[in-house]
Amino acid sequence: MKFFILFVCLTCTSFHSHAKELILFNWQEYLSEKVIQQWQEQTGVILKQVYYDSDEMRDEVLATQSSEQYDLVIIDSTSAQLFGKNNKLLPITSTEVKNISNTERRWLRSCGNFGVPYFWGTTGIAYRADKVKSPPTSWQDLLAPSPELAGHIGMLEDYTDTLIPALRASGLPIYSENVDHLKAAYTLLKQQLPKVLTYDYVISYISAKPDDDELFMALAYSGDEYTLNDIVGKEVWKFAVPKEGTSLWVDCIAVLASSKNKQDALAFINFLNKPDIAALNANDTGSATANKAAMPLIDEELKNDKSLYPSVEILDKSEPYRIISDKSMTQRNRIMRALSKDHETK
Repeated sequence: MKFFILFVCLTCTSFHSHAKELILFNWQEYLSEKVIQQWQEQTGVILKQVYYDSDEMRDEVLATQSSEQYDLVIIDSTSAQLFGKNNKLLPITSTEVKNISNTERRWLRSCGNFGVPYFWGTTGIAYRADKVKSPPTSWQDLLAPSPELAGHIGMLEDYTDTLIPALRASGLPIYSENVDHLKAAYTLLKQQLPKVLTYDYVISYISAKPDDDELFMALAYSGDEYTLNDIVGKEVWKFAVPKEGTSLWVDCIAVLASSKNKQDALAFINFLNKPDIAALNANDTGSATANKAAMPLIDEELKNDKSLYPSVEILDKSEPYRIISDKSMTQRNRIMRALSKDHETK
């Protein structure tokens, strides 16, 4: 069962109880604590975070009145456009967020007019270098792992990303709406099921069980390995982008239309897009920034990391996220529910 965690930053104790607040709905470990501290010191506005554990759970919350408790959200580019068109997100222009001009052109339109590109990256395989003898090079390494890895595999409970390994390994489009393609993907994922330890997001799983020594390989996102290594306190996690190609994602930061603190929320987004702040955030979280002005300030280790900034060859084989029809989404959700149910009862 997925969970929410309310995080109140420790640095907030120096402010009076009547100080202004912003609440951000975010993935865990996806915003630098140093950035939060600098924001609070410079503005006096407290930033709190509530964490979600999957895109589906986030979207379910945003679709209800529960969304009114949040001011800001980190959201994938396709959902940003969908929720924006449904008047759930505030339109944003360079008038309100001047530092949007620092965004690299290739990512600029990803969020539509309803958010600002935050980080970008790929979906791939995170693995324990001390447990996995041969680094994974193909999606097949995750779908049909070697015997010693059986029972040590992590997946996701996500109607889009969970199907990526099966579709790409079969040479099929990641966002295919062809029923036969989706059935073929389900068959492969069903065959993988006995090898799967968990469908919890790898960072959530390890955060909840930092001393657990059972998860060796998992479906993950570029940059996750840095967070995982920080959590466990040693450099054991690595990340690979399979040779068949993958998805290219862009996460956006957006303001909820229901927010009572819109001006502070917009100011925070502008603050995040200052070159030095964007670089600090990317360096601390181990993520690929969408801010071109920040690139000269990015750590050389990160800039040279091909798992974070993959080769042109890999990018050419990969597909950017796109909106899926309601009909196909329903079928994908049905597949995910079936896998999750079977996993619970295995």
